[in-house]
Amino acid sequence: MKVSVVIPMYNAERTIAVPLSSLARQTLPPGSFELVLVDDGSTDRSASKARKLLETAPFRWAILEGPRGGVSAARNKGIDHARGDHVFFLDADDSLPPDFLATVLEGIEKEGADLAWIWKITNPAEFPALRKHPMALKRSGLACLEAYLRIPRNAQVMVRRSFLGSSSVLYTEGLAYGEDFDFFVRLLLDARRVHVEDRTFYLYRRHPFQVTRTIDRVEARKAMDEAFRRLSGFLAEKGAPREIVMEMKRHEARARINLLRAAWNRRPEGYFDALLESPETDEAIRFAGQGKLSVKWQVRAAMLDLVRVMKG
Repeated sequence: MKVSVVIPMYNAERTIAVPLSSLARQTLPPGSFELVLVDDGSTDRSASKARKLLETAPFRWAILEGPRGGVSAARNKGIDHARGDHVFFLDADDSLPPDFLATVLEGIEKEGADLAWIWKITNPAEFPALRKHPMALKRSGLACLEAYLRIPRNAQVMVRRSFLGSSSVLYTEGLAYGEDFDFFVRLLLDARRVHVEDRTFYLYRRHPFQVTRTIDRVEARKAMDEAFRRLSGFLAEKGAPREIVMEMKRHEARARINLLRAAWNRRPEGYFDALLESPETDEAIRFAGQGKLSVKWQVRAAMLDLVRVMKG
């Protein structure tokens, strides 16, 4: 078995036909890949609809059902059940071009890479520009990580299952937002070689009932703030190169500033003030004041510092 496609699913009755139909159209021989569909405690008819759609599927498939644990827990469950040499993650509302699995598999095997990096786009017209992203010229995990942190863009990965096992990198469970970013950073840090795919892409759909669109804005910013702060500490602890640690610190500072802007007048009295006076905010404002962020972010930090002075 060459590839295990893992799809986490939560209340995806309206969209699950999209990825399943795109898998049925893959040019990779059906005997070369399997589907591991993880139903994360759906309260609609997601599982029964998926079973109906898969009745005539030419590839091997399994539906795992269990209580709600979150998308990261669902993906980890899928990894544990996977039997393919490589694991690819697909969302329950997205689709793949027909040549996708065959093309990406060819690239990762030809280069002997630990993982393949695939751009995630909403419109095929975006693809030519992304082929010129700084990551396109990189092959080592550290070089790709630095390029990704400098210009982060939506992406997805196909990973050798043996690399997942040896690196012990899994999705961080409990994250409300930013779980992909967290996973990618830790993967790239450990990867010896990365294949950056420039021949095909992952088509990402936007619609009103996406899970990411139902999360409260402040809660989303709070989750990103916590995730970036944790990743900064993780990279420093792992002895990552200074340039990578610094790029992550920039993300951390911007996340704190964004959280404060989102929390302004949108939380119970005292919430914004508590954030404003926290050591993490002081660090972010000082970091920006040292010229380590762009002018736009320096201005935003200066305005928050002014508010802090006025409140003091």
